[in-house]
Amino acid sequence: MVMITNQYVDQACAEVSLYSEEVMASEFERFFKTQPGLCDFVTELTTESDQRIQELALFLSYMVYKVVEAARPEIAAVSPESIEAAFHRSEAWIEKMNEAQSEDLSSSILSGLEKDTEPNLLQYVISEINEPLENGTQLTDEEKGEVFFVLKTVISSLSENSREERKIIITDNE
Repeated sequence: MVMITNQYVDQACAEVSLYSEEVMASEFERFFKTQPGLCDFVTELTTESDQRIQELALFLSYMVYKVVEAARPEIAAVSPESIEAAFHRSEAWIEKMNEAQSEDLSSSILSGLEKDTEPNLLQYVISEINEPLENGTQLTDEEKGEVFFVLKTVISSLSENSREERKIIITDNE
């Protein structure tokens, strides 16, 4: 399996930064068509949130998809079952981080990121949610946590989906 490197992240960011509004709209349409379950999940989970949180979560989900797609071009639509399993893994990970004593929290998070299947994607998401929004405002810690949780689930869903695809392909070819 191809690990997603910072090179893939940088490549996707550079490509998307050149998109016109029309190209971005068609890319989002393609994302919604190829990953309807993921888009529905993000929308449902952020439906009670401020619009800027929902938009940020959807945009970062698209970016994660774009990066994963660059690294693993044959990515299939993620099933609702895969999303639910990833959601539960994300909940467990967050609970584990919350249980860590505050002085150990930084080292627990860093060690958790290092053990994660896609640390470069998680680091990208963390850096993006710590940046000011287009209007210059910062997300609150609670909002950052909400977006991070959604994106952790999206990353896990896409990563697991890629692994499952590879297992099926390898099994079918044997």
